[in-house]
Amino acid sequence: MSKLVCMGELLIDFQSKGSGTLKNTDEFVKKAGGAPANVCVQAKKLGCEGMYLSQVGNDAFGEFLIDTLKSEGIDTRFICKNSDYDTSLAFVSFGDGGERQFSFYRRTAADLYFTPDQFYGVTLEKGDVLEFGSVALSTKEARRAHDYIIQKAHDSGAVVCFDPNLRFNLWGDRDELKRVVHEYAKKADVIKVGDDELAFLTEIDDTDKAVKVFFGYGVRMVAVTRGAHGAKLYLSDGRSFDCKGFGVKAVDTTGAGDSFFGGLIAEIMRLGISKENIVGSYDYGVIVEFACKCGSYTTTNFGAIAAMGDRNKILKVGE
Repeated sequence: MSKLVCMGELLIDFQSKGSGTLKNTDEFVKKAGGAPANVCVQAKKLGCEGMYLSQVGNDAFGEFLIDTLKSEGIDTRFICKNSDYDTSLAFVSFGDGGERQFSFYRRTAADLYFTPDQFYGVTLEKGDVLEFGSVALSTKEARRAHDYIIQKAHDSGAVVCFDPNLRFNLWGDRDELKRVVHEYAKKADVIKVGDDELAFLTEIDDTDKAVKVFFGYGVRMVAVTRGAHGAKLYLSDGRSFDCKGFGVKAVDTTGAGDSFFGGLIAEIMRLGISKENIVGSYDYGVIVEFACKCGSYTTTNFGAIAAMGDRNKILKVGE
């Protein structure tokens, strides 16, 4: 059976209780987080087999994260523990509409220092999907590990999916972040990107024109998310498919984009879409609508993984 392999950061989200700024928050709730991990769990809830590649500290937080993914049915054999580094932490507060404010503690993050040799046993086959983001690409060590796995994906014919997921406060140099994202976009078949991220990366405000930058790299599909306003799916042959979103009462937008991408990837896998036929005769309008429903559903409760729905719950969004 085909599997989704996600790679990248794995962290604890300490989410504020109630709304307000981080400065004024007194209580936090511990949740598992990390964008690629969220993608992996959402796809698993939709019936995909999932594996996660990362590294955590040899500490209680790392154990909690591994146990959380195991409880969701994710293959955690390649989540390594390292006593020389710490498990990543993030503190999150919420505005009245679920908008978030982050403060990251990642200067000694274990997921920035995994190495290729830790993933020698990972196998990828035709029909599999590899997904990763930019958060764990800020060190040479992590980039080498990603390059190793991406090459395995290319050699096997697996579909490569990339989410730039820009976190400016984790990069000292915005130009370096932009350079790295463009470097890894050239290795991808499918990209999911926010409309504001796309404008920053391409310096083009017109979304229809901006996506062409990625198509020039050989990307076949680009999904541009627009928060509460839905998303638009673009194909390299010029077709596009728009979903205006769904009117739900959002309490926490954490993980909404990840759920969207998990839903999109789950549909790619369910339909048997391969690297060769990503641009084909599928009903892409239905695909992007389902992905939008995944993201919308996740905003209706707190947390990312804890708020995600299965197929039956997600299909009811908008009814």
